[in-house]
Amino acid sequence: MMAERKDLLVSTLGDEVGEIVPGMRSLPHHHMVLVTDISLDERGPVMTLLRRLGISHEVLSLDPLDLTGSAMLIERKVQEHKDRGWRVRVDITGGRKLLSDAATLAALSTGAELCCFESGIRRFPLLAAMGVREALPGDLAEFLVCQRWPVPLKDVRAKGKGDPLPSMLRRMKRMDLIRLDEGVGAPMLRLTERGRACLDWIIRMKELSGSSE
Repeated sequence: MMAERKDLLVSTLGDEVGEIVPGMRSLPHHHMVLVTDISLDERGPVMTLLRRLGISHEVLSLDPLDLTGSAMLIERKVQEHKDRGWRVRVDITGGRKLLSDAATLAALSTGAELCCFESGIRRFPLLAAMGVREALPGDLAEFLVCQRWPVPLKDVRAKGKGDPLPSMLRRMKRMDLIRLDEGVGAPMLRLTERGRACLDWIIRMKELSGSSE
């Protein structure tokens, strides 16, 4: 007789217990991993709720200043369970945007199912991928790695109509990967915190791929 396949639920968490409730109600789980960058009080509402419901759980505490490292920690936890035959779902509803980004990257790199309950239930079965390279269009990922940052705004304005640089930068701005810095000196287009995390992730994944060959 085959053993029952178990389900792992990985949920990002900010400071509101309500952030994890929709996922707990909707997604099957035998064990739960709370991913957070804040300190959780054992007597606080989140831990009290989990104990009262008898939910098997653990807390994965992340460094908010190292988002790529955080993504790799989540990936390691997810992969450990997938290697044991568990189904894994990652709920990115709670926590800061960049915490959700880190969990998204981990889901992409392991092929876990990604879920979000912010505006109704949206579930996205994802194929195994290679980090953010697959989350971003291929041409955008290559541009992110190859371009020298920051980019002087005057250089962008000097480009002709047929040059792909202005169009590529507009796409990146819509995705919150770059921002305009008009502070001291000439105006520059700089990577946002999210953009830097994505770039760092791609570089690390390339290094990992190269070391495994």
